[in-house]
Amino acid sequence: MQDESPLKVNSLIVVIAQEGSFVRAAKKLGITQPSLTRRVQLLERSIGVKLFERTSRRVELTKAGRLFVLESTVSFNHAERAWDLARYQARIENGPYRVGYSPYVHSAFLPVLNQLSLLLRPSRDDPSGSMLESALTRDLVERVLRGKLHAALGIRPVVDEDLWVQPVGREGFSLCLPKNHSLARKAVVTALELHGEMIFWIPRSMHPGFYGRVVKYIRTLGAQPIFKEVRATTHALDFVTHGLGLALLPRSAAHISHIGVVFKPLTDRYLGIETVLFMRRDQRYGQLKDLVDALFSRLLSLKAEIN
Repeated sequence: MQDESPLKVNSLIVVIAQEGSFVRAAKKLGITQPSLTRRVQLLERSIGVKLFERTSRRVELTKAGRLFVLESTVSFNHAERAWDLARYQARIENGPYRVGYSPYVHSAFLPVLNQLSLLLRPSRDDPSGSMLESALTRDLVERVLRGKLHAALGIRPVVDEDLWVQPVGREGFSLCLPKNHSLARKAVVTALELHGEMIFWIPRSMHPGFYGRVVKYIRTLGAQPIFKEVRATTHALDFVTHGLGLALLPRSAAHISHIGVVFKPLTDRYLGIETVLFMRRDQRYGQLKDLVDALFSRLLSLKAEIN
């Protein structure tokens, strides 16, 4: 036990907590169950506190165990990031450049990203180039931190001390509703008027921070809509067409033609989708910095078009 690194020991505890069983954890780790049990007992004796409560059916963390796993998980994630950063260092410095974007960023930004891709497309003579990847913001953040992406466009909030984060635009919401709905006669709609309505919107798991901000603001106004999760805009439109509820969508979605529905701007100025450009702070040098700064300037030039 004394010869094992703290990181390795911590990873054993994390796996046991995840599996809820010494038998399953040992199988996943590729060691015997008695060996795993001995290691945990040695650790508990060395720190003077029990990490697990064992029953005939399940293993549960003690209060001390929960604190241990929480801190160990953070350390483990940082260690994995360090491994990936070392692994991808050559790509970070020399390309090919990889830029990610969330499918929820304003559609006005997509042509700029496409132009970037065409400008730096790999050729026979120069294998360096640009590759675009689409993913949810939380996944983009992790990929940038690990060095798998050079930069990304995501949805605020993006909060990490290792990231350089800059806002590049903001887009309001539109409410999609059936043509015969009472709100369809209004020129604009306020968030307060969503009270009691069935609202189809993104799942919380896709953008937890963003989802929480919007829902909290609407409820502080006194409105209590009923949110239903839907992943695709087309599905949300179908639900509205069949009179099953309303849909909260980016304002740029209003250009989509769909029979039986209308789009009304949501006027509340505190409700919107904020797009940010981000990259690792410690990678802001050389050609990569120049590339990201040029992208930043180009995106900022579109800001007036994003209402």
